[in-house]
Amino acid sequence: MIIGSIRLKNFRNHSDTDLEFGERANVILGNNGEGKTNLLEAISYICLTKSFYASSDSVIVKIGEDKFEIDAIVISDLGSNYRIHISYDLTNSEKNYSLNGKKLETFSSIIGKFPIVFLSPEKAGITFGGPAERRKFLDLVISQSDLVYFSELSEYRKVLRHRNKILSEIKNSRSDYYTILEPWNVQLINYGSKLMIKRAAFIDEFKNYILSTYKNLSDVNECPEIQYTASFSFDGEAVYEKITEKFRNELIKKFDDEIRFGTTLVGPHRDEVSLKINKMDLRKYASQGQHKTFLVALKLAEYFYLKERCQESPILLLDDVFSELDDSRVQHMLRIIETLNQTFITSTNFEIFDKVLEFGKSNRKYIVSSGNVKES
Repeated sequence: MIIGSIRLKNFRNHSDTDLEFGERANVILGNNGEGKTNLLEAISYICLTKSFYASSDSVIVKIGEDKFEIDAIVISDLGSNYRIHISYDLTNSEKNYSLNGKKLETFSSIIGKFPIVFLSPEKAGITFGGPAERRKFLDLVISQSDLVYFSELSEYRKVLRHRNKILSEIKNSRSDYYTILEPWNVQLINYGSKLMIKRAAFIDEFKNYILSTYKNLSDVNECPEIQYTASFSFDGEAVYEKITEKFRNELIKKFDDEIRFGTTLVGPHRDEVSLKINKMDLRKYASQGQHKTFLVALKLAEYFYLKERCQESPILLLDDVFSELDDSRVQHMLRIIETLNQTFITSTNFEIFDKVLEFGKSNRKYIVSSGNVKES
């Protein structure tokens, strides 16, 4: 899959930007704050219907305007053309997404259709941060390759919010809400067990992708590992009936604690994904370089996993990644990028890419200044 062209109107600091892209590496250069990352944000809207940075569509609209628009042509690996139009109107807080002239009834229907992989220095939380960052990574990868998982995850989150609200009320009022809580327990167990089964299966398959991508990035003989640790042990028996039984038993054990804290203490929202190098915990013992290499390896593994599962080459977005890597890793990364499908790279460094990439029809270079973009 590639994005053939894009037009942005009143999107961040882009008043009216109209671009055609190369089929391989598209390098977007400029100083900080000029509008490089905004182009990647627009691609995020195309693939995920939302920004990977902003929590609200309203902040995307150019200051002084009341509406942003995105028009794009996406071409699948099989050659199918998709015309995409996205708009958000500040006056009524309405967002629309049209595919080939037809308005989407639900934004979720686009997830996985145009797979995307995004990496920026802000994603360092995946290796440096707490479990929530790794769960987000897990959920986005699986959701793009499995719409049923995405639906079950959405339902689980709704159930979790309702259950936590009831627990909070029990904590504050000391009333007996057990009969009210039980229907939510049933749903929590049902959706949660399904998520845990799919997470365990994903990690078991995904670890081989990481072994391969890490090896291609590093000259050092290191062995990366990824391990799924559920909020309660089910002894590797990823069978629905057994997990639901253990899930209920854990809820019974933790019920008093849940009442005391007013929140749900059992379920996939408490899962952990452990990352290791040579059997040593990455967060505790890895160097800065190992963290960076592991993060890039994860994202490249995500790329190849989604390509195989979605039967479509993902778009790879690299936002200011090369400033975080030493020269050796930059060279490794660029050589790998040359073998991939379409990639978008932002950087403030105008020199590092000419050493490896040959610019022309397939690889293109753009200069961004104050929201204005010119091909170089």
